[in-house]
Amino acid sequence: MRHYIFTDESNTDQARFMLIGGIWVDEATLQAVNKECAEYKKSIGWKEDTKFNWKKISKQALEKYYGFIDIFFKYNLRFNCIVVDSKEISLKDNLYNDSELGFYVFYYMLLQENSLENTDYYILMDRMTIRRKNILEKIKYWLITPYMGKEKPKEIINVRTIEFVDSKKYNIIQMADLLLGAIGSHYNHRHMKPNIAQHKKDFAQYIAKHLGKNDLIFHTEKAGYKNINIWLFESPSKIKI
Repeated sequence: MRHYIFTDESNTDQARFMLIGGIWVDEATLQAVNKECAEYKKSIGWKEDTKFNWKKISKQALEKYYGFIDIFFKYNLRFNCIVVDSKEISLKDNLYNDSELGFYVFYYMLLQENSLENTDYYILMDRMTIRRKNILEKIKYWLITPYMGKEKPKEIINVRTIEFVDSKKYNIIQMADLLLGAIGSHYNHRHMKPNIAQHKKDFAQYIAKHLGKNDLIFHTEKAGYKNINIWLFESPSKIKI
């Protein structure tokens, strides 16, 4: 059976904690989720390609956002993310002193650590502006190469395709965007600032309540907490790429 990974990133500009994350889902579950998302958007009067987005949460649409993220929890979808502390880590800590390359090293680490051998993966990443035009080929190469800065062979991830896509066409990327936005808001303590929009504060708290947490400032072991895995990365990586 095919497996898909839908990824996004958050707080990439001047925030202390940067996040990269995504949702891992098998093909059968993906079809069921997409069907329910399409029906849900229709029921609230939205077009199928209308995008749920952390930055665009409004007071008027808050209940619609609650209903949408409920689908994520209903299907117990697996969310994995890596949180990078910029006070501890420089993205330029690689052989080329290149922050963009460093950013994608963490993307690679997220994918490699949370995927299984002998499984066909189709990776869809929210489109972004990039300087290195061959970066997707590099990530694929890193994932299928036995040694990547490691003394012992690592698991080889069978990547069938990896591509940038328009997130308005992919509901699960929109779910990842909302989760990353909410977790990033709490990690960077934006929810404690007096000027934060109350609806964003309420939405993040809604997710925390789903998880039985007071807030989203926590990190987990690899097994995760419920269907959420938050990997707080605090030590510099010496991966030589």
